[in-house]
Amino acid sequence: MRITGWCGLALACLVFTPSYADGAFNEIRLGIYQHDTGIIGNHKEEGADFALEALSRPITAFRLIGSPRIVIGGAWNTAGQTSQIYLGIDKQLDFLHGSFTPSDSFFVEGTIGGVWQNGKHDVVGTPLESRWKSHGGSFLFRPGLALGYRFNERWSIAASLNHVSNAGLGKRNEGMNDLGILIGRKF
Repeated sequence: MRITGWCGLALACLVFTPSYADGAFNEIRLGIYQHDTGIIGNHKEEGADFALEALSRPITAFRLIGSPRIVIGGAWNTAGQTSQIYLGIDKQLDFLHGSFTPSDSFFVEGTIGGVWQNGKHDVVGTPLESRWKSHGGSFLFRPGLALGYRFNERWSIAASLNHVSNAGLGKRNEGMNDLGILIGRKF
């Protein structure tokens, strides 16, 4: 299936998901990112990343740390370079409620987790060095920040920045940063 087919399928899932859900996950988000932006580091890899992620309901057993949510997702690179599958915890803090409508708000969000990536581990000294990052391993850390706007109880949009690296634990550690937009729909 081509990229446009996957995007159409993902958009249909987002829009036509039933307005109820009894499962553990209660939000789906679609995103598009500039791959390897060069923010805090150098830009080598090309393409855009299409992301699809699901977020759980708040985990009330962890009230002491603000009832975070679990996030699971993936980001697929359009240029055939580093793609990712990730899992982590996510916390949103809402502010400025009712700014434009009675049910809107702004939010800031932080995530921390792990990622499996299919990019290169070590390309230093090879012809691939100029266009691939040396990630140092397949399993890396993935912290992220987002600033968003919630239109109502169901729909939101956010500017998102995610970082992928091994935190200096591997021989090579060319971190990568993706900057993009996420559109979310709660069930």
